[in-house]
Amino acid sequence: MGKKQSRRRKHFYFFFACIIVMPMLICGCTYLNQVSLSNPDFKEANDLMKRGNYKASLGKYEQIIVQYPAEGDRVLFEMGIIYAFPRNQQKDYQKSLECFQKIIKDYPDSRYRQGSNVMIFLINEVTKQRKQIDKLERQVEEFEKKIGQMKEVDMNLKEKKKSFPQR
Repeated sequence: MGKKQSRRRKHFYFFFACIIVMPMLICGCTYLNQVSLSNPDFKEANDLMKRGNYKASLGKYEQIIVQYPAEGDRVLFEMGIIYAFPRNQQKDYQKSLECFQKIIKDYPDSRYRQGSNVMIFLINEVTKQRKQIDKLERQVEEFEKKIGQMKEVDMNLKEKKKSFPQR
C-alpha cells in the first residue's frame, strides 16, 4: 500500500512540476529566461525566488508593483508562479489563481494573458486531482480500518472455536 501511495504522490508532484514549467517556457517567465532583468528590483526579486526565499521575493514584487505600476501584469504573473511553485512550502493556490485572474481582468492586452489562462486551467486541474487523491486516501484508510476489525473478529472466532469441545 505504501509503495503505491508514494508512487502516486511522485507522479502527482512530477505532473505539477511539468505544468508549472510548461507555461513559464511558453510565456517567457523572467525567472527562467531572464528577459529584461535590467531593472535591479526585478533581478533582486528573481534572485530571492531562485534561492528559495519565496516570502521575501513576494514582498519585493509587492514593492515593485507600487513603484512600477506599468509592470503590474509581469509582477502579478511572477507572484502567481511563486504562490503555486512546487518547492514553496507556503504555496497558496488560491492566491496564485487571484494573481492570474487579475491579469486577465485588468490587463486584457498583456503578453502574460495566455500564460495566465493556462495556469488557471492547470491549477484548477491539480486542485481537482488533489481532492480526488485525498478522497481515495480516506477510502483506503476506511478499508484498512475495516480489514483490521475483520481480522479481530476472525481471531476471536478462532479463539472461540478452540474453546468448543471437539467431536
